[in-house]
Amino acid sequence: MAKVKNINGTTDNATICSCGSWLEHWETFSGMPRPHECIVSEPDCLEKEVTGAHVQKEGDNHTWYIAPLCKAHSNTKNKELIVSDAWPLVEANRANTCD
Repeated sequence: MAKVKNINGTTDNATICSCGSWLEHWETFSGMPRPHECIVSEPDCLEKEVTGAHVQKEGDNHTWYIAPLCKAHSNTKNKELIVSDAWPLVEANRANTCD
């Protein structure tokens, strides 16, 4: 399990990725189809609609990642989230990925 925190205030970046959306960016660079529900695993989130959320790993304040989270978890503030290792985090830095 990985510990992450949502990066608040990134809504303006929603259409900047050339992949079409941050969720499509996650699908492209994870090589996986979008999950059928939010990947927050403690406690299990069963919300079916997910978005590509900007997060940071615990202890890494420099790299931004994309994770498929539900809207509620994508909007959390100052709260650690535990996500399943079955779903990789994908780097959000477009210079290293799609652009």
